[in-house]
Amino acid sequence: MTAVERLLEMMQKYNLPVLSQAGIEIHTQSGYVIEVEGSALYKLIHLGDVVAPFDDLDELCGFIKTYS
Repeated sequence: MTAVERLLEMMQKYNLPVLSQAGIEIHTQSGYVIEVEGSALYKLIHLGDVVAPFDDLDELCGFIKTYS
C-alpha cells in the first residue's frame, strides 16, 4: 500500500471528504491540502501556508477534523 493509499484510507476512517486528488496532493475540506512527501511524511497546507509536517496519520486527520 502506498503512502497516498494509506492517507486516503485513514481519511475515510475519520470521515474526511476528499474534494480532489492530483498525484501526491489531496485536497480536502476547509482549504486544506495534504502533500505526500515520502513513505510516511505528510505536509499539511492551509490556504497556501504550510501548517506542519506530520508523520502520524492519526494526528494529521485528527488535526483536520478538529480545525475544519
